[in-house]
Amino acid sequence: MRKNLLRFSFLALATVSTFTSAHVNEAQNDTMCVEGDSSCTFVLLSEIDKAQHETIINNKRAQMPLSPFSTFKVANSLIALDKGIIKDAKQTLSFDKEKYPVQPWWPKVWQLPQYNLSTAFKFSMVAIYRQLATDIGKKDMQSYINKMHYGNQDISSGLDDFWLNKSMKISAKEQIKFLQDFYHNAYQFNKQAVNTLKEVMLVDDNENYKLYAKTGAGKVNDGSMLGWYIGFVENAQGVHFFAFNFNKASYPEMKALRKKVAYNHLKAAGII
Repeated sequence: MRKNLLRFSFLALATVSTFTSAHVNEAQNDTMCVEGDSSCTFVLLSEIDKAQHETIINNKRAQMPLSPFSTFKVANSLIALDKGIIKDAKQTLSFDKEKYPVQPWWPKVWQLPQYNLSTAFKFSMVAIYRQLATDIGKKDMQSYINKMHYGNQDISSGLDDFWLNKSMKISAKEQIKFLQDFYHNAYQFNKQAVNTLKEVMLVDDNENYKLYAKTGAGKVNDGSMLGWYIGFVENAQGVHFFAFNFNKASYPEMKALRKKVAYNHLKAAGII
């Protein structure tokens, strides 16, 4: 039972407004999170000309603590970089194969001959990040989590898996605060660590904007799949932090829609 649960877990001053039907029509297709749908939320915080503008769809859900799943890799990577466990994005990373043996169900991207931070982050290689958490250690992990005010700050369920539908919970609004503080280095971490992580998070770079993001997904207690897409966009107007999460019946359904929905909201807001 635990093996199957872990398997699904790994797949693994502002103005508040809501989207109207006019905003929905501006999207590239009809895939949007709409007000009143308790299965999803989208939060956007834009910093423009030293002012902050916030949009929240389904405010109650936006404040709901949920498992971060692989979105925790943003924090995990930042801690490992700041501690010097990882020197740069190209450093070879490994894991204890006796403690985390290769499983037949692992996707091919979890069975590459070699990983660095860029590939481990991109492919959400869980064993690498469980190893990083172990290398960071319980005392330092808790200290960093407290310093970052990350979610409920609870790592009690286990050092190497507390973010996989275990004790750690974080809301979409808390994700925004974490991303904003990380972006501006409010934690006063090593600047190279912050810059390296931004480099690793970059997923879309063109003449109009740069989009930095991380996915997250896993099976939750009601049997559905929770999906996350969080990050920030830099464009000519400023920087825009976003956090989207939703629940779908299956992993394939969630995966097919996760980025699409988030991108549609960013398009509707005129950010990308």
